[in-house]
Amino acid sequence: MKTQLFFYSVVASILLTGLGNSFLPQIHANQDEQLSYSGSINEYNLSVKVIPKTPVVGPIQFQIFPTYKSDNSPVEKAIIEVLVRKEEEAYMSRAVNTPKSLDTYIANLTLHQAGTWESEIRISTEPDIEHSVFFPIEITGSNIHSENLVPGSSAGIFFMFIFVIIVVFTIFLSFRYRKKTV
Repeated sequence: MKTQLFFYSVVASILLTGLGNSFLPQIHANQDEQLSYSGSINEYNLSVKVIPKTPVVGPIQFQIFPTYKSDNSPVEKAIIEVLVRKEEEAYMSRAVNTPKSLDTYIANLTLHQAGTWESEIRISTEPDIEHSVFFPIEITGSNIHSENLVPGSSAGIFFMFIFVIIVVFTIFLSFRYRKKTV
């Protein structure tokens, strides 16, 4: 009886974990995506990928590849900011590179509405000198109406479910095996 109950709870936990993870939006940083923007501004060439290829409401990633026009060498020390605007909403994120990948700058944003957003990429390699490029991105999917609803909330529900199971089984076992006074 006890082993069957344990077996069923383990199977249910595994199924719920798989079910919960299937609803989470996935971002794969190394997807082979086409460029969303490619152009030049002053002394820079900029190439921008937006991941996923067809952006949906929720998390999106901008990968920015800046190079110098003069010799096509990567810009390794720049301050890059990504701004997206739609009507009265606007979001900003700083794009950063890593020691492993000095030529790629990455910024992550979460958008809460579908529609056409204006993207602005700002690049600066010198103090007080900033250059910007603008391009639209089309976001599809259902709007997120509440600021509290995060596209990873199924994980929270799963952990609450596990917490409730642990509490209920603890209470059940404490009543079942408590010492009975004679």
